[in-house]
Formats: sequence, C-alpha cells, structure tokens
Amino acid sequence: MRVERRCVINADRDAVWKIVSDPDCYPSFMTNLERWETASEQRSGVGARYTVHWKIGSVPVGGLVEVVEFDDRRDLAWVGITGVNLRGRIRLRDAGDGRTKVTFRLSYQAWAGYSVISPTGSPCARWVARWPKPSNASRSSSSRSCPRR
Repeated sequence: MRVERRCVINADRDAVWKIVSDPDCYPSFMTNLERWETASEQRSGVGARYTVHWKIGSVPVGGLVEVVEFDDRRDLAWVGITGVNLRGRIRLRDAGDGRTKVTFRLSYQAWAGYSVISPTGSPCARWVARWPKPSNASRSSSSRSCPRR
C-alpha cells in the first residue's frame, strides 16, 4: 500500500527543513506515531537509524528504519530494515511567496501481504493536521522549532 499527502506550508523551505530534518520533531507532526527513537550513533543524515512505531488501532506497526537519502532542504527518505517492509519520503519544493510544497509518501507491505493501515486511518493521511502555524515554523534556531501537538 502507498499513501501520499501533499500540502503547502506558509513558511519558507529553510524553516520547514529545520523541522523535517530533526527526528526529535517527528512525534509532534506525525499522527499516531508512538515512537521515533535514534537507534545509531549518527543522529541524522544518510545512515542514521531509528526505531519507529505507529499505533494503528491496537496494532503497533514499524521496526528499524535507515535514512537512505538526505538532500539538504529537498528530500529525506528512509527504508525499513526490520519489521514491516516500509519506505518513507518527505519532499520539499518551493511554492512561491515564501511558501513550501510538502509531499509525504509512505509505502509498506505488512506481513503475509495483509494491509494493517487503511488509507483513511493511516498516520500519514492526516499528518499535516499537526503542522506548525507559520509563526512556529519560522522561529529562530535558538528556540525549539518542533510544532506542538
């Protein structure tokens, strides 16, 4: 199954990248994400690994993922190493007038081919509902830049 969500954020790409490139921010904008913890000495960038779990109904979905693409201010992608067969990508593009087009994709195949995430109940189908207001997205780097739940 593949789920994709697109939106335009009223903040420039630098401000949005500060949030999506910081794994500590993921729980603040990914609905149903229960766990996104660093699982390697490398905290971010290509090769960084994380233990991730989304709760879908009563079922935890996730495993160990590794970042395979980290193109500054443009693309961040990860693949599942253990657990559910999983691939994720966050893509940022300029939308004009200081805004940023964000595309979030998540594709997965659950054990035995069963889908455990429905398109309407998936964590990514609603993830932008948690996105920060423009004033939060453009905070200085000296303050916490993660959106609030």
